[in-house]
Amino acid sequence: MSKSIRWLKRNRYEFIAWIGFVFYETILMGLLFNQFVNFFIYFAHYTVIVVFFYIHANYTLPYTLKNKTRTIFLLPAIIVVHITLYTLSHRLVDIVLFALDIIKPDSYNKFGSDYILRNIYRGLYFLGFSTGYYYLRNYFKERKKTEELERQRLEGVILQQQTEQALAKAHNAFLKAQINPHFLFNTLDFVYHNVNEQSPVAGETIISLAQMMRYAIDSDKMGEFIELGDEIAQVENLIYLYQIRKNNKLEISLDYTPEVKEVKFIPLILLTLVENIFKHGNLTTEGHEAQITLAIVEDIFYMETENLISRNISKISNNAGIANIENRLRYAYGENLSFTYGQTEDNHFKVSISMPMTALSVHA
Repeated sequence: MSKSIRWLKRNRYEFIAWIGFVFYETILMGLLFNQFVNFFIYFAHYTVIVVFFYIHANYTLPYTLKNKTRTIFLLPAIIVVHITLYTLSHRLVDIVLFALDIIKPDSYNKFGSDYILRNIYRGLYFLGFSTGYYYLRNYFKERKKTEELERQRLEGVILQQQTEQALAKAHNAFLKAQINPHFLFNTLDFVYHNVNEQSPVAGETIISLAQMMRYAIDSDKMGEFIELGDEIAQVENLIYLYQIRKNNKLEISLDYTPEVKEVKFIPLILLTLVENIFKHGNLTTEGHEAQITLAIVEDIFYMETENLISRNISKISNNAGIANIENRLRYAYGENLSFTYGQTEDNHFKVSISMPMTALSVHA
């Protein structure tokens, strides 16, 4: 849509009003005086009227009404200048029309006191309409602004109510969460004591599961950073549970140096990476052992995982889980972090995280 069409659409009511007004005046004058003049005469003089109408409404009044002092002293002078220029502009139009031989000089368009008074009257007439237009337009603008503010206020009230409802639901959910895990862990403890003597493997499985669940539930209470050794223990539990299910046939290894257990790190990063290995990896092919490595080498902390990609995994993936891990790490460590991931040539998926120990020591 062109600019002119958009302008006409935006100002269509004013455009229609001007067409109606011009049509009314020209037809009325023609009927009263039985005289219809050339179209170009109407067009030229009404162009002057429209131009001065909008100059007054859009520039003169907004400028002079900014403060009372300016209004009292400046507005009368500007109106006098405005009417003078209005009259001279019409006279200039007549001169051009004389030169083009569109109109002939006569008593009506002769420049004199009658001509001047007639244009002063018409000028004041249209200045009045222009002033009314200015105040009416400002009224609608202020009303629209008031309606917008009221709408925003109501939206704020609704948002506040929704927030309060969400907080109430969250509080209830929190209370339930405090009750349900307590019941769950008591039940698991009961099952453990009843099956451990008959099946130590089943007993150890229950204990490992309970420890992992407690760690996941309590992760929001641990603070922003935890000792990495706590999460390594849960990774070992996770590997143990999967190995039990698969009769210890999974090709996976966890290697770490003792000092990494004391590193302060954000929780659930390592555990999520290992869960992704079990979810998306092929851990049953010999010679393609999944590897989880944590180490500190020359004051650089490394956390790496690598696994063979499962054939059942779709090649199209948005890596949303990995992206979420990266976002959490970037938020915590900023530019100190090196984070890379992707598929290797031998169909492995590798994630590599590294950063200087100085970036981690501030959380120690």
